[in-house]
Amino acid sequence: MKNAGSSLVVVAGFCRLAVVAVVFTGFLAAGTGTALAESEECLECHSDKDSLEPVTPGVTADLLLVGKDELAGSVHEDLECTDCHGLADDEEDSPHYEEGGAAPKLGCADCHETAMNDYLTTDIHGKRWAAKDPHAPWCSDCHGGHRIVPLESEESPLSHVNQPDLCGKCHGTDELTNAEWITKRQLVARYKTSVHWLNVQQGKPAATCADCHGNHTVLPSSDTGSRVTRLNLLNTCSKCHPRQVHDYADGSHGRTLLHGNLDVPTCTTCHGDHDILSLKIQPGGTRDFAATKVCMWCHGNERMMARYALDTSPVDSYMRDFHGKAHRGSAGIVATCADCHDAHRSLPQSHPQSRMHLSNRGAACGKCHGTNTDSFAMSFTHKRRTEEPGSQVKHWVAVVYVILIIVTIGGMLLHNFVIWLFFARKKTRYQRKHGKVERMSTAEKIWHWAMLVSFAILTVSGFALSFSETVMFRWIYEFGFSEKARAWLHRAFAIIMIVDMIFFMAYTVFTRRGRRLWWVEMFPRWRDVKEFFATMGYYLFVRRERPRYGVFNYAEKAEYWALMWGTAVMVLSGFVLWFSNYLPPDYPPWVYAVAQLVHFYEAVLAGLSIVVWHLFHTILHPEEYPLGTSFITGKLTDHEAEERFTDEAIRKQMPTEQIGSDEPPTKHKWLE
Repeated sequence: MKNAGSSLVVVAGFCRLAVVAVVFTGFLAAGTGTALAESEECLECHSDKDSLEPVTPGVTADLLLVGKDELAGSVHEDLECTDCHGLADDEEDSPHYEEGGAAPKLGCADCHETAMNDYLTTDIHGKRWAAKDPHAPWCSDCHGGHRIVPLESEESPLSHVNQPDLCGKCHGTDELTNAEWITKRQLVARYKTSVHWLNVQQGKPAATCADCHGNHTVLPSSDTGSRVTRLNLLNTCSKCHPRQVHDYADGSHGRTLLHGNLDVPTCTTCHGDHDILSLKIQPGGTRDFAATKVCMWCHGNERMMARYALDTSPVDSYMRDFHGKAHRGSAGIVATCADCHDAHRSLPQSHPQSRMHLSNRGAACGKCHGTNTDSFAMSFTHKRRTEEPGSQVKHWVAVVYVILIIVTIGGMLLHNFVIWLFFARKKTRYQRKHGKVERMSTAEKIWHWAMLVSFAILTVSGFALSFSETVMFRWIYEFGFSEKARAWLHRAFAIIMIVDMIFFMAYTVFTRRGRRLWWVEMFPRWRDVKEFFATMGYYLFVRRERPRYGVFNYAEKAEYWALMWGTAVMVLSGFVLWFSNYLPPDYPPWVYAVAQLVHFYEAVLAGLSIVVWHLFHTILHPEEYPLGTSFITGKLTDHEAEERFTDEAIRKQMPTEQIGSDEPPTKHKWLE
């Protein structure tokens, strides 16, 4: 009986538990049904744009519209509307309570308390959001609104491939990048030129914005707690590049940085901050010159090197050496600074583990040169020229060779100049004595000589500014020629050239010869086109006879009108540059910049035209040997005229109507 009674007690207990479970389950079901009913009730209005009537000031129906399937696939898919918005019609802080009620507030902090606390108390975005900055992002701006997908999903705005564009919505706008608290520009655009972005696009692991700056604790780079300060950057970069950071911290630069000296380079100094540059050896064994330039930024800076009792001799010696010369001219197929000194673990030469230590230098050089002797390994040094081994021997060898070059080449030039001058004088004397065809009058010779001198000085003084760092013009400044003197010299001869052109234009208008030659005869005609093809045919062995031209041939006409056009352009652009302060106050801002470009490129065009075209026809042309002397004498002999001009053209240039000579026509009669 006792056993039977005990059994009944147990059964009764189980029954009571079953009843409680059923009742509790019913309550849960009722609660769930209520929540579901609340969400469905919310969506009855919020999924129908036409039924939405916002009562909160500044809110539109589009902001309140929520699709019925918008939470599908979201990490919040199992949550109800009230879990995040916490709104009910009987709550006074609800926008539904009465017209003009408060805007809904998201309850992100209920589940994400740590992230929200970090964002509002530490993150620069959260602080600016709390200060009601309209540009500051809120949770939904980065993670999405209702459909928040997992971060590892490619659809997430915060995925590696989408994150730069997400940050670029703010940091890529001109309005924000020009703000006073933004110190770096074009962050996203520069990031998309980096090796990090290239790897992200290829599906490889690489850093994006949050990897370097953090997610809810982003700080300005000026803040000591920021992940991208010069010191903290080592920890940030070590997450992906631990070996490189360890080597850097063990090298001279890293040890100096860790001792508090911020002058030394860190990761972003050499590789860039957002536009991260890969300095690795490229396919084909090449390396971009940037691999050397990053070292030159500091070691070529005289002021910075003087601060630490160093000098720029390493840079100077490298650029003088085979490595530096070949690196600039062969796309980097030679040793750079990092090849000899180690890119990250750079150590002084005296350090026993340095690649340039006496015990290690042979192996370092052997990577490129193979087996080598100690003498070969010691043949290159960064010491000053006066401190290099055998510097006195090298000095006197250089002195001897400089003297030898000056004496030898100078003597050759003098010898050849005497011969050239002999024939030039001989041709000039013969042409003065026997010249009958008047090629240039006295007024025309004055104009030509003034143009020649002024153009030459304008060219030299103008290009001395544009190419002041080149060897060709550096010597001018080394002799004490100042920029002020150069500017006044340039402007003075510009005035001389302008006056000379005004004189010439007056001559061509008010004199009979000027009007006939420089307007009528110089005017382009269809005959010039035919003469061009006939000339090319003769020199290409298609025609047997060379054509005879009018007073001016096609080459002279082209050069003449180019001179007129070029002079006008140079004068106009030069006046804009010279008298820019007197331009109208409302002139377009690009006028000055365009004038600079026009003045420079027109000068280049004119200078090259003179060298390539004019000097060829007057000096370098085989038939003009040793030079055309008519610009000196103003004359041509009848033999020269008969080879060049038609009979009609000769008559137009003769001071008398008599044509011809008793002397037999000889091509180079003056040589006899």
